[in-house]
Formats: sequence, structure tokens, C-alpha cells
Amino acid sequence: MMENPKDDPIQANRPTAEQQQKSLKGGRMIVVLIATVAAIAFLLYVAILVYGLLHST
Repeated sequence: MMENPKDDPIQANRPTAEQQQKSLKGGRMIVVLIATVAAIAFLLYVAILVYGLLHST
């Protein structure tokens, strides 16, 4: 049996708590960025729709 955790490949490759925090933060930033772009696109779509409806009469 492997007594030393360094010899265990699963334990050796496990990210530290700090690395996990950084990856979570990066993931959150990507989600926020995508949500922001989607919200802007939706608002632009609604603005064009309203503009079209007001100027079609």
C-alpha cells in the first residue's frame, strides 16, 4: 500500500483550496459576462421591436 500521499496520483493532482477558489471565481466571471451580453442583446431586441411597432403605423 502507498502510505505517502505524494505517491497517490489522485491526491498529488488535487488542486489546493486557493486554486479551487480561483477557478470558481473565473467561472463566475464567465457566467456574469455571458449573462450581461445576453441581457444587453435582449434589451436591444426589445428596443428594436418597440421602435418598429411605433413607426409601422
